[in-house]
Amino acid sequence: MTKRRFAAIVSLDVVGYSRMMQLDSKGLLAALNSIFNSVIRKNVAAHDGRVVKLLGDGAILEFHSAHDAIRCAADIQMAMRSEPRPYSFAEQINLRAGVHAGDVIVERQDLFGDAVNIAARLQAEADPGGVLFSKTVASLAGRDLGLPIQREGSRRFKNIAEPIVTLKIDFSGKEVGTHRPRQADSLNVRFCKSTDGQSLAWASVGEGEPIVKAANWIGHLELDWRNPGMAPTFELLSGRRRFVYYDARGNGLSDWEMKNISFDLMVDDLEAVFDAAEVEKAPILAISQGCAIAAAFAARRPERVSSIIMIGGYALGRAMRKSEKDKQRAEAMRAMMSAGWDDDAPSLRDLLAEVIVPSASREDLRQYAEDMRLMISPENLGRYREVLDHIDVTDILPKVQVPCLFMHCRGDRMQPIEQGRKMAAGLPNCRFVPLDSNCHTIPANDSVWPQAEREMIAFLEQA
Repeated sequence: MTKRRFAAIVSLDVVGYSRMMQLDSKGLLAALNSIFNSVIRKNVAAHDGRVVKLLGDGAILEFHSAHDAIRCAADIQMAMRSEPRPYSFAEQINLRAGVHAGDVIVERQDLFGDAVNIAARLQAEADPGGVLFSKTVASLAGRDLGLPIQREGSRRFKNIAEPIVTLKIDFSGKEVGTHRPRQADSLNVRFCKSTDGQSLAWASVGEGEPIVKAANWIGHLELDWRNPGMAPTFELLSGRRRFVYYDARGNGLSDWEMKNISFDLMVDDLEAVFDAAEVEKAPILAISQGCAIAAAFAARRPERVSSIIMIGGYALGRAMRKSEKDKQRAEAMRAMMSAGWDDDAPSLRDLLAEVIVPSASREDLRQYAEDMRLMISPENLGRYREVLDHIDVTDILPKVQVPCLFMHCRGDRMQPIEQGRKMAAGLPNCRFVPLDSNCHTIPANDSVWPQAEREMIAFLEQA
């Protein structure tokens, strides 16, 4: 009879093991022996765990407690960062760690089953020197880990039927404010109905006075937290206020069975989220076409909008501009997106990621390109782009009386800066700030991010 028990599993792996073995096999094995004895074994014992087996370039560890498993993995990685090094080798040795919990199958001293397999899959996706773990083990561990956590969104793994919601430990050393989203906690996703009965997914993170984000481009409530151009702004604002945001109709976790779509319905959707979140009046964060949506809502419901932060916006969609090239680009873009959006090789999505956030890291761009496919279907995207290309809010801009901060990158290839200038010029109470970047949305590693951060903080304090 097969014996089963619950266990929290840590899977460890040495990054670049094969290459370093070729460099100096004897020296590497001596270094790994030192790491095992002075770091791994020591921390496993401190957290009441056991070493199930060594794998040459890694190890499987078992714990009775999810809390102990995550803390042990974190302590091992922090010990590997310590000075002096806990080993002697010519190169920096990094470990990857994955953590999951569940039933395991016991055969003598060895363990098998999904808990072990998923921990190994998570380990393979972890950053060098990092710890990647599942929402399952995070929920079991509770809220008193005392570690800075970042939400990494859901991922699919080979031979694992369901996607796994993942989190990681932030070893950057940055202070985490008390109002920064607790990404170790699952988002409390809620749903509301728009005027035509469309189901819209929305969530809020942070505390304090609200700020509401208008939907833009395409998105996903969970995956946006690892979008290199969105996450920094999300973290900044949710660290100071209650940040309310939602997935546009046909996007992300909102209903993909999109019966109707129009610009007016997009404005209705923003109001539906204001109502669902019980926000009477608030500033709006608006990015790309979200700027036109926010402007239209502020003109329609001036009593509900106190100010607007606009990034990379435009008043006229491509098909409405005078340039024949813009119209041709709009048509070509819609055709390409409808035809190649869900290709396994994400060439089109790679290109879009490069256009939207060219200064993001290669890893972030690759992940963003993969995530886009999970945000919207090709059919919805074609209909969505048709509406965006025909946006025209030029006539309503003079009715927007609230203070607006309008930031636009000079080298923006998604929406040229002249479109931002034209929109800002039509807003009676707007300050336009050009940024020296080629991005459409702004990643934290871009040199202009500190300026954008300062502008947003100062604007919210004054508006």
